[in-house]
Amino acid sequence: MFDFNATFIVAMLSFVVFIMIMNAIFYTPILNIIRKRDEYIENNNNDSKEFEARAEEYKQTHAQKIKETQDVCRQDFKQKVSQIQEKAAEAVRTARENTKNDIKNRKEELLLKENQLKDDIQNTVMNDLIAAVTEKIIGGLTD
Repeated sequence: MFDFNATFIVAMLSFVVFIMIMNAIFYTPILNIIRKRDEYIENNNNDSKEFEARAEEYKQTHAQKIKETQDVCRQDFKQKVSQIQEKAAEAVRTARENTKNDIKNRKEELLLKENQLKDDIQNTVMNDLIAAVTEKIIGGLTD
């Protein structure tokens, strides 16, 4: 079947030398390239995970800051609305008081005028009555 002779040994040695040369020239550099590529991919993968984690952290921080800013704005808005409502209520109170005072003053003026008119009417009626009585008395004497 198999003959072990010098040709077989030379073929075996040639094959071993060929494998060693291929290993040194071809396989080792390719394996180095594959290893470097795997390291590069792994590093990029780790970097992308790190960037993704940072981006998520920034996103959460940003969302928190937005929420805090919205809360502050809402509080400021409520304060401003409250202040404006207080000013409006004060203006309404002042206007009501002024209106009440004006109405009170006008009522007093009208009462004074009414009393003056009553006095004038009384005086006129009294004068007319006195004049009528005097005229009747004088007229009764002359007849």
